[in-house]
Amino acid sequence: MSNQPSAYCQLNIVGEIQEKHVDYYQLQENSGLVIKFPKNLVFANGLTIEDQKIGLTKSLYDRWLEIETAQKLKTYNELLYNNFSKLFDIREKITTEKGFYYLQPSWLYSGGIYIGTFRYTLGALFNTWLTSDRLDYQGNQIIKIGGSGLSGANIYEAWDPINKKIIKGSVSDPQIHWHQYVKVFRSLGEEKRFGTGQNFLQSKNLLDTLEINF
Repeated sequence: MSNQPSAYCQLNIVGEIQEKHVDYYQLQENSGLVIKFPKNLVFANGLTIEDQKIGLTKSLYDRWLEIETAQKLKTYNELLYNNFSKLFDIREKITTEKGFYYLQPSWLYSGGIYIGTFRYTLGALFNTWLTSDRLDYQGNQIIKIGGSGLSGANIYEAWDPINKKIIKGSVSDPQIHWHQYVKVFRSLGEEKRFGTGQNFLQSKNLLDTLEINF
């Protein structure tokens, strides 16, 4: 039995590679995601290997996970945003499949100065659109909104279902305060979201489903 503390992430060693004269272990987590980890850091951090498993501290794991996924995830996020019309077309599928529901693209956030920032998932957003009119404004569906709680200035991005594109605007109706939309996004931000590993894998799966090349 491993004597690694429970704070360690136990990863399977599934291979070894060399890149630019640096030797790496290929490590796989429970989600199936594989990252590479420098062999020299195993000794430097006093890590042990048992039964083709290695335990990384959470900070080490999170750092190397970020290194491995950051650039690709940025590309995935941009592709999802630029193909929002395709996401909208399968919005019901996204709300019913947990592999997609808990995805949190980097561009899904709302809030503002003196209010805070709230992040939420594709599933939570689309589910709200499908089941209520809480994010409706002038016939469009608000995706995100932000501004200054002091000045009242606000800018939103919304889906225009008629012209099938994302638009930008400002809530200017004297009968509607833009804070009411922030309150909705605050509640969506309290729902479950994927961690980095699952978010990375499921973003790729969603792009595959949408048949978007990357």
